[in-house]
Amino acid sequence: MNLKDRYALVAATEHTARQYLSAFDLKDWEAYGYTAAVTGARFERLVIMRPHWNATGAELAKFETEFVPNWATRVPPEGVYRVI
Repeated sequence: MNLKDRYALVAATEHTARQYLSAFDLKDWEAYGYTAAVTGARFERLVIMRPHWNATGAELAKFETEFVPNWATRVPPEGVYRVI
């Protein structure tokens, strides 16, 4: 699988990410939790889901200051990175 074939959806947990993939019938997408170890991985398209349910202010701040910038490094400039 090369970069052109790599798509990922990131959510609070891998289980939650898999539920999104199933709900939207996103075949061939990879599912990850926010804290997944993906050292060296690159993706052509990556979508990260904001925490919505029962998230504390500290959790939302961590999402914005740590997880969003960290996952952004996994997508090249010509790739697609979305925070939903």
